[in-house]
Amino acid sequence: MIGDFKQAGDCRAMIADIQEQNNSLEAAINSYQRALKHYEQADRLLLAASASLSMGHVERRLAHLDRAQDAYQKAEQIYRKQQYTKGLGNVELALGHIELQRANTTYAAEHYQDAIRLFKEANETTNEADASRSLADIQRLSRHFSEAESAYKRALEIYQQSGDNYGIVDAQVGLGQIYIGQERLDEASNVLADALNRAGLIEYELGQADANLGLGEINFLQSQIDQALIAAQSALQIYSDQHNALGTANAGRLLGEVNLRRGQLSYANSIMERSLRTYQAVSYKLGQAETTVGLGSLQYQRGFLSRARQTLEDALKQANALDNPDVEGRALLLLALVNKQKGELVQAKKIFNDAHEQGERTDPAIGIPVITAAEIGLARLSILAGDLKDAENQLKAAEEHSKHNERSRQLQSEILAVRGQLRLAEGDFNEAETLFNDVHKQAEKLQQATLTTETILGKAQAQLAKGELETALNTFYEAGRQFQLIENTNGDGSAVLVWPRCISVSNNGMRRWKIVRPPWSVIDKLMIRSTRRTHS
Repeated sequence: MIGDFKQAGDCRAMIADIQEQNNSLEAAINSYQRALKHYEQADRLLLAASASLSMGHVERRLAHLDRAQDAYQKAEQIYRKQQYTKGLGNVELALGHIELQRANTTYAAEHYQDAIRLFKEANETTNEADASRSLADIQRLSRHFSEAESAYKRALEIYQQSGDNYGIVDAQVGLGQIYIGQERLDEASNVLADALNRAGLIEYELGQADANLGLGEINFLQSQIDQALIAAQSALQIYSDQHNALGTANAGRLLGEVNLRRGQLSYANSIMERSLRTYQAVSYKLGQAETTVGLGSLQYQRGFLSRARQTLEDALKQANALDNPDVEGRALLLLALVNKQKGELVQAKKIFNDAHEQGERTDPAIGIPVITAAEIGLARLSILAGDLKDAENQLKAAEEHSKHNERSRQLQSEILAVRGQLRLAEGDFNEAETLFNDVHKQAEKLQQATLTTETILGKAQAQLAKGELETALNTFYEAGRQFQLIENTNGDGSAVLVWPRCISVSNNGMRRWKIVRPPWSVIDKLMIRSTRRTHS
């Protein structure tokens, strides 16, 4: 009779495995529950614990974290009574994964450390490497790169000694992510390319997706936008085929960022919203915060300013709860831009200063780009206020900071564009037009769609100021067309629609314009006021 119960448990466990592979997760949970009951009736307690552990894994995939924890703790009780050290290590590893999903990184790290200790006691070197890699993930997310690198390398050494090619790929991907975080991009490219090749040889599809995603991030950082697009799409396809929800969301978020850069705002918005829903479904809070910032940026560019403000304030709260300075800095910068676009210039200046201070407090790798962007934003505000000397000093500071790392260097084109606006305000229209032409070429090459279009508008403003009315009219029309193509309906895009009508009203009006020629700061304020009425 006992043998029958054991056999029934084995059958149910096999069925559950198949159901899990077919993504029938609720059915798999039911089968594991029945297997657990059969094993208990057969007095096969270790098998019962294994079924409970497997059931917890499925519950965790469904983001039923409390139920997953209950299943893990039931397994833990059995393993403790049976004094089964390896099983206890598996439970600690699983509990660490739950706390990581909950964004409780301190508790997660404690569980991973306990798992490492238990696997060492059990002489389970491969499992020890898995736990070391999980601990390294926590250290990497906390930007403790030195400790994380050591942990990944320990794991890699164990995998190499045991000939575990899957583990080798996973460890290489982890090392690649560390190098990306440190902007050691050549090293990251090499180790991720090796991981991609190895994963292909052993037909490890998720490893291929992970490596492709990392390579896509590098391409994006280096402004190789076409390559980033291909890598992100490739990763997304594999994750989708493998029903890997978290991977699908991660690839979708990168794909959204790439298309935001390219000016494909509707598509970027759609895929980012899908990623956000997935992150929410699996309770992955860091992904939620990062994607919320991306959606706020999209809403800002599409002119939904009130909605963007609400989204970014939500992202800021999430970043503070996670103690994540990267997300916090991005959210602050975008909030400042939203306030600027709504004409709330005093509040915009305050938030830019807050972002600057936040950048000074954090790791230079992510802090200096925030400082640089804040200085650019402050320079734009100074031009609007007519404080041209302050704007010059702020741009010089931004130029100096932009030399420090890859993320900061990506802002150099924007610095030149704002310098063009400064020359326009100073009355040096020829120099302004030259700068806008130079920036247009750079931005077009780097597929910075918004900046490319803004430089067309700047060039039109310079031509208008020089009295080249017909040329300016054509350039304004081109700017308006480009803003429509990239779906950018914020203040500059709305202003484009006004100027051609002004030009065509009367030549007498234009002659009066040339005589009076109000300061460009006044004109920009009028544009903002008009936009505020349209998009609030």
